[in-house]
Amino acid sequence: MKINQSLVTNRTSQKSIMRDLLPGVLSLLSAVPVAYLIYFINETFTDRPERAVMIIGVLFAILFILPPAVYLISKRRLASPWRLGLILIATISVLLVSVYIYWVSSFVLFPADILTWSEGDFVNDILKFRLSYPLYSAQVNNDSFTYSPGSRLLTYFLAWLSGNGTSIPFYRMIQVVYTLLAAGISMFCCRKLVDITFPGRQSGDSKLWVFAWLPLFFLIGTNSLTNPFVHNLHDDALAQLITVGAYWLLLEYVSTRKKLVLVLMTILPAIGFLVKQSLAVWALLYCVYLLFFDQPRSIPRIAIFTILGFGGIGLVLGGCYILWGNHFFYWTFAVLGKHGVSPLRSFQHMLDVWPYFVIGILGGMILVRGKTFHVLLGPWLIWLFLILLEAYTSGIAWLRNHMGPGSLIAGVWFIAGLLKLWPSLTLTRKFHLQVWMRVFVVVVAIGLLFNGLGIVRIPIQPVTIDMYRYINDIEREFKGQSGRDILIDIGSWVYIKDGVIMKDRAPSIGERGYSETGDFSGILQRLQEKHYSKILIRHLNEPDFWYDYYLWPKSSGIRQALLDNYREIRKIKGVQRNKHDQHLDYFFDDISILVPK
Repeated sequence: MKINQSLVTNRTSQKSIMRDLLPGVLSLLSAVPVAYLIYFINETFTDRPERAVMIIGVLFAILFILPPAVYLISKRRLASPWRLGLILIATISVLLVSVYIYWVSSFVLFPADILTWSEGDFVNDILKFRLSYPLYSAQVNNDSFTYSPGSRLLTYFLAWLSGNGTSIPFYRMIQVVYTLLAAGISMFCCRKLVDITFPGRQSGDSKLWVFAWLPLFFLIGTNSLTNPFVHNLHDDALAQLITVGAYWLLLEYVSTRKKLVLVLMTILPAIGFLVKQSLAVWALLYCVYLLFFDQPRSIPRIAIFTILGFGGIGLVLGGCYILWGNHFFYWTFAVLGKHGVSPLRSFQHMLDVWPYFVIGILGGMILVRGKTFHVLLGPWLIWLFLILLEAYTSGIAWLRNHMGPGSLIAGVWFIAGLLKLWPSLTLTRKFHLQVWMRVFVVVVAIGLLFNGLGIVRIPIQPVTIDMYRYINDIEREFKGQSGRDILIDIGSWVYIKDGVIMKDRAPSIGERGYSETGDFSGILQRLQEKHYSKILIRHLNEPDFWYDYYLWPKSSGIRQALLDNYREIRKIKGVQRNKHDQHLDYFFDDISILVPK
């Protein structure tokens, strides 16, 4: 089927982009002073968090009522129930963003890189780059990361440009910026779907939606179900940005078939691979679209794209081999390739995030029909395949963060479909109780859906004073001594000042113990030689010891080597759990201080 020319008109001009972007930015900015009020209330009632939450609830009730009240007073009988519903949804979105800003800021500003298992390796790679140390070295060093280096290098480059090259909080701020950009591109994807669905029409019923789009996509991009690490030092934030960007290019090509867009599509898989190996799948996804859904189908175009797209990935692999040799392939392919996928766990993860599958499917059912069926079927099936693939690969571990990008794209389809179903914002002088009741039910349903999507958070302080006491106790163990002689299992912030690349890190060893892909002779020899003057280590005498985990098919021998050659002289007390927040885990437990026997 040949695409109608009126359908493929490029509507994402600078004027239309600013028209959509500016209201969304204003909505996000309006959440900032509300976040400060949340901070002020929590600081005032530090010892009474439940009282603080109650006061914040009263504040939210006032702020929730205020915009619709102003609208009703100004319009009176001319008030449209559906316009009022949009105002309520936009208000809820802004309030939820204000809670997230307050909640995430305490994590972003935390000075130590121990909020997740990946943060220490993330900072360690930045240190390596600063010191011209190979990012991927021999496995016996136990000091390399299993992901491609793009996210760490770009983060450091941006931090360096701003004069914050060694600031861990600034590294996290950059991750939040990546997510903001992903939300912005999601908004453009949504606009593209709307324009394809409503060709040649100035969608006046979307004028108010633009105030809610950016906050909603930002909330979905940071949801607690599939995107729990986008504010942490992890590759997820940039990987989500690249994925959404890849999907926007696909939609842009669907509506224009421009050769320039196709050129960008050939480049993106190689760029994506540098951020996360799995993003190279976009070369395959683009080929599938060109082969089965592109109309008119062009065999030369498919052939050229296949050669250039996969050739670009090959060039990147060749460059990595020149820089790091076989060590790169060991860490990024051999180690990850040995991680078995549990289909049962994958299925459980899919059930855990069922709301995102539902909203993506519903959005497709609304939009992929009628005249747009042949145009949008391909992009919708590409999303469905992508999120199913993400669900499958999430079976490698117990976390669901693999499904973050697919969830955000599901939100794009849902919101575009919701806008299509939303009645036109016409004015009426008559009061229809049934219409107002219908609006009430829809707004309540959407509000409840927000919680199911994992975008509702309790406005309490997740980072406690005791967490700062904990890192101060750790830093005290390094005072007056060279960091080169002290090993801590997780975290690299203590090595930044001295510029130390520390070997034998727990995440590196834990990554390879279960799959039996690691050579641990290096650390065993260093322990036997009492190479370290002091070792700070967690869970030494417990089953979930990352250096010698109880579920491993074969013991690494590291626990016994530690017990044979070192003795415990004291402990750093772990952080007391906050009963209102379950974020703390392994990284804030008791630490054993070991010295040579």
